[in-house]
Amino acid sequence: MKKTVLFATLLAGIVLWIGSGFDVPTPLPPGAGSEALTTDSQAGSVEIPNAGRVREVTAYNVGVRQQTSDAPCIGATGKNLCRLVAQGLKVCAANFVDPETILNIEGYGECVVLDRMHRRFAHRVDIAMREDEVDRALEFGIQRRQVEVITGRP
Repeated sequence: MKKTVLFATLLAGIVLWIGSGFDVPTPLPPGAGSEALTTDSQAGSVEIPNAGRVREVTAYNVGVRQQTSDAPCIGATGKNLCRLVAQGLKVCAANFVDPETILNIEGYGECVVLDRMHRRFAHRVDIAMREDEVDRALEFGIQRRQVEVITGRP
């Protein structure tokens, strides 16, 4: 009986780990990837191209306490997200970039990161929608889209 429970627990753990979206990096052969780097000889800096990455994209409603925090309009940056979203600014939450970074989401456009998500969603982007768009956010669901970090802009 103990072996069956142990096996079932181990199997469940493996299934959850595989389904978590955790990427295990594979080793590169020597010299692979070096062609992706370009050197600026005048500045002496190395530029890494940013082609983007497919990520899980979800939506949430600012101003809805059940989806946010005790201060549902205030984002992680301290800004009033309810007001900004109502004014038409595309706002999103992401943990893999610094706050105020601009992301370009395939099929959605550019949004500015002004909020954070729970740490278990470190790989996701969460698009902020108005409080009266709960049905729209639910309909959006979880989608896999190309997400590019826009560099060189404030």
